[in-house]
Parts: sequence; structure tokens; C-alpha cells
Amino acid sequence: NELKSGDQVEIITSENAKPTANWLNYATTGRARSKIKSSLKDEKKQLAEEGKVILARKLKSLKLNLDESTLNQLVVFFKVKTSLDLYYRVGAGIIDNQKLKDFAASRSNAFISFFKNRIRKPDKPEDVHKEEITEKFDQLVFGKNEDKLDYKMANCCNPIPGDDVFGFVTVNEGIKVHKTNCPNALQLQSNYSYRIMPAKWIDSTQREFKAILEISGIDTIGLVNEVTKVISNNLHIDMKSVHFDSNDGFFTGKIVVVVKNKTILSNLVENIKKINGIDKVTRV
Repeated sequence: NELKSGDQVEIITSENAKPTANWLNYATTGRARSKIKSSLKDEKKQLAEEGKVILARKLKSLKLNLDESTLNQLVVFFKVKTSLDLYYRVGAGIIDNQKLKDFAASRSNAFISFFKNRIRKPDKPEDVHKEEITEKFDQLVFGKNEDKLDYKMANCCNPIPGDDVFGFVTVNEGIKVHKTNCPNALQLQSNYSYRIMPAKWIDSTQREFKAILEISGIDTIGLVNEVTKVISNNLHIDMKSVHFDSNDGFFTGKIVVVVKNKTILSNLVENIKKINGIDKVTRV
């Protein structure tokens, strides 16, 4: 209960007691909250200093050195913002021995894969369905899922909309966007390939639209699951509703989806037609 003026309280003290983040839920005055935050900040800094020593020792047992390259890899692997956050998590026991072993294993696997790829014959380019291209490029997206993320333009090459670019995950400044022909591109891609993010410019006017598909065919066991599986496996399609009716061994169904463009919708129709038992797929 909230204390009021005149209330009598019993204060229990302890030499080992320290402020915790939960205290902020009870503190009401700005001065009290400021004191708690200051204490928590000091404690985090102390834990981070201890964590740095612990991390160096544990990495040594895994035959790894705590140098700049390894530190950058650790920051990316554990998805933390800064090296201070990394040290704090080690000091607090959030990043334990097993997680560090997982990091070492992933680093080893990446090293092996690098040399395998060097000696392997180049694969044929994948036959991917390119989306409709327009002349307007005003929005930058990252990765296979075309995520919209915060970024900064690199000063070394100053990319502009429409340039061929890639994203580089820095330790302290988030994602920096470079031209693919940037003077620093080769060095970044060679030494820090694990921090490279595919990026491209898109037309933001290509807005998502709703489409209704009617399908029919022979009713078979698991047909509905097959159809929904085809849709859910495509990250660029949002299924809003699905309805099926069955009668005398035949079925009809209606699916409502949201897609980014006609190319994705056409690919979906073709993939549904490939399912055993599907006779017809039409857009309403």
C-alpha cells in the first residue's frame, strides 16, 4: 500500500541489501528514482568490469582471444548493442559457459564453411521470381524479409536512393549503409562478412492489397493443411481467412490474402495448383 503522512513503518536494514530495478515501481519522488537509477548504473558498471575479466578467462579456456574481432563477433552473436552490455551480461551470469561454448562452435562452423565455399564450384544462380520493378526507389529494406530498419548513410561513399547498397552492422552506431562499390566495401565484406546485411531500395507506393481466391477440386485428407502450409511458408503473404465446404467427395473454398504485388499473388496461385486434388484456382 502507498504510504501516507503519519503512517508508522518498520525499517528492516541489511548490510548486503542493494537497490534493484523493482524499486523504481515503488519510488514516487524524482529524487528517490534518481538515486536508485544512479546506484543501478554504478552496479552495472561494476558488473561489467568483472564480466570483462571473466569473459577473457573463459574465452582463453576455449582457445580464443578477447581481441577487437572476437568482441565484434560476440556483440553480433548475442544481439547486444555495445560491448558494455556484453560484459554486464557475462558478469551477471546471463551469458554462461554453455552460451560461450555455443558461440565458439558457431565461429568454428563459420570458419569451416568459408573454406568449403572457397573450393566448391559456384552454384548456378537461383531462379527467383523478381517483383515488379518501378522507376521510383524511395525506401530502403534489409534482408530476405525486406524489413524496415533504422540506419545511417555511410559518409565514405554517401549512397543515394537507387544505388546498389548493403548494410553493415556496427558495434555502436547501428546499421551503416554503403554502396556496393564503396572503397571500403571489399575490406568490410572480407573481414566482417558476418555483419553484412543485404539491402535494396524499393518503391513505397507498391502498397499491399487484398485478394480473394476461389479454389475447387477433389476432397482429400489433409488438403486444407496443404493449402494453408503453402501460404504460411511465404513470408510476403498474410492470410486473413480461409473457408472450405465439402460435398460428395468434392470441395470448394475461398481464401482471403494480403500481398505486396501481383507477382507474389501469381506465384501463390501456381503453387496452390500444384497441390494434389486441386482442380481450379481463380481470383475473384
